Amino acid sequence: MPRMALGILLIVLAAALVPFGLIALSRSRTSPLPPVHPIQNMVRQQKFRAQRGNEMFADERAMRPLVPGAEAREDFVVANEPLNDPVHPRMIDGRTQPIVVADQAQYDRLMLGTQQQPDGKPAFVAQIPVPVSLDLLRRGQERFNIYCAPCHGQSGYGDGMVARRAKEMQEAGADTAALWNAPTSYHTDPLRKQPVGYLYGVVANGVRTMPSYAKQISVQDRWAIVAYVKALQRSQDAKPDDVPENQRPNFR
Repeated sequence: MPRMALGILLIVLAAALVPFGLIALSRSRTSPLPPVHPIQNMVRQQKFRAQRGNEMFADERAMRPLVPGAEAREDFVVANEPLNDPVHPRMIDGRTQPIVVADQAQYDRLMLGTQQQPDGKPAFVAQIPVPVSLDLLRRGQERFNIYCAPCHGQSGYGDGMVARRAKEMQEAGADTAALWNAPTSYHTDPLRKQPVGYLYGVVANGVRTMPSYAKQISVQDRWAIVAYVKALQRSQDAKPDDVPENQRPNFR
């Protein structure tokens, strides 16, 4: 082979290795630039930017006003604070129900499930800081069946459909279920003894592999779920003495 042809061949081979070298280099270090997306559907989608017009609406505004009845993310506000906005009260079931607390201590009990101890350290509250009624328990049952029952089961034993499916996948040796942690049963002595503030904190902040539900579940609904969980625990750990004496003949 002529030397010139051999030289050209070597140059071509060296040039062919350059893309692979660049790929290896890019994979070995970080970059402040976003990655290259071959499919640009989400990047170049049709949309209206802020402060632009939109002839589809009568007022020709692309930025739409708030939907009447939309629920605010925060349920409780401290009196005399900027968050206490009577113009935009929280909507619950289509009715305005602004909830205003008197001071920071009540705010902590409602929003955080904690209270200050004499030594100044916070501790979980032992009593639900909202009025417990049958309507609250029914609301808690509804929210529980939506957000909690898929993993914990409707009876709270940790046997929801998601947990059952994950267990089946683990038994089948699926790699995707290898890191699955079984949900906790509510009907264990350690969990029965936990204060209601702890249960509220779990719903609001998550625990271990359970995520936070703060964005999905309002403060009032969190306490409704806690009240229902405590009722569920009581129902599965009831004693004969808990039944009114005049009702005991109806049970076997």
